[in-house]
Formats: sequence, structure tokens, C-alpha cells
Amino acid sequence: MIKKASVFLCVVVLVTSCSRFSKKNIKQGVITYDITYDSVLLKQTDARLLPSELTVKFNNNCTLNTIDALSGAVSISIINNPLKQQFSTLLKVFNKKLYHTENFSDGKYPALYSRIPQVRIIESSESCKFLNYNCIKAMGYFANTPNVHFEIVYTKEIDIQNPNINTPFEMVDGVLLKFHLRINSMEMFLSARSVEHKKVPMSTFDIPDGYAAVDFKTITDLIYMLQQ
Repeated sequence: MIKKASVFLCVVVLVTSCSRFSKKNIKQGVITYDITYDSVLLKQTDARLLPSELTVKFNNNCTLNTIDALSGAVSISIINNPLKQQFSTLLKVFNKKLYHTENFSDGKYPALYSRIPQVRIIESSESCKFLNYNCIKAMGYFANTPNVHFEIVYTKEIDIQNPNINTPFEMVDGVLLKFHLRINSMEMFLSARSVEHKKVPMSTFDIPDGYAAVDFKTITDLIYMLQQ
């Protein structure tokens, strides 16, 4: 009887340990972020026209970041593929679909980030829990507004190497769960709502059918025109 009880206890410990491990250090899945805005912008703009969610799909260190507006009629995505040493920006505006691909070695940011001021990080040893992940808090600011700080929360318990490569946050060594973006004059506050461990096919990180290639200036100008 004691032996059976011991075996049962070992099984329970093993299962619960696997459950804890499966939530953290996951190699593929989906992170969903809520996007909010300051009250000044909301007084000037119909909130229904603004993106309200960012999704990040990841597998094998590849990521697909997507922001939708107008119920998906307008969509901006960034595919980051370290296996190919390339990133691509995808833009969909109703039935018009465009993309541009750059090599990592070209030293450019994706079009969405190309005109964002560089982010400076004020490191901190302060830790916190966020969505049950062990996280680190830091402060950030844009290089052109050094006196305006914002909070950054990131974790090393989601298994993506160099998760912020080719972004203004590339100095942050961890997956961002709470951060701040400025696109043109639009301030965006992003906070992760969920992290789901699910299968993400590697085909997710290919350019979808129906997208036409354009140059960097064209896709950058179009993206920023949408933000006016």
C-alpha cells in the first residue's frame, strides 16, 4: 500500500512539474497584447479606427507580429526569420497586398519601426510577476524625449532567441510583455493579455500567396500615411 502511494505521489509530482514546465520556456505559441492609447488621442480619433490588438506567433526563434485595424481590413505584419537571416514587412489594405524583404546584414529596421526614435533602456534589478512569468522591470525612453520615461516588463522564460532583433528594443534581452511604442505622433501602450502554448507551423513565416514585392520606401511611406 505504501509502495502504491509512493508511486502515485511520484506520478503526481512528475505531472505537475511537467505542467509548470510546459507553461514556461515554451518554444512555440502565440502571445496576444492589448493596445491602449492616451486620452488625448482618443479625443481626436475614433477608437474603432485604431488597432486594439497585437499578436505574436513564434516557433524555432521565428516570429510573426501582426497588428490589425478596421476588423482586419487593414493589417501590418512583420516576419522575422533568423533561419533565413531575413525579415519581411507585409501590408494589407483591403484587397491590396504588398511586402518588402530585407537581409539582417542590411542594417535596417522593418518599415513599421524605421522612423521610430531609438529606445534607450535604464536597466533595473527589480523583478515582478506578469502572467505568472518571472519578469524584470526596466524603464525606457525615446532618444528624442529623454525626460519622458515608460515602463518595460520582459521575461526570459519564453524561449525566443534575440526576440527584439531589428526593433527599437533590441537592447532588451527578453520577450517584452509590457512596453510602449510611438508611431508618428501616436502613442501606443502594449500589455500582454495571454501567452498560449500551441503549434505554429513553420509555413507561418513564409510570404503568403497574393502579396506583391515593393521597395522599402514605398512600403514605409504607405505605412506612415495610414498613421496620419
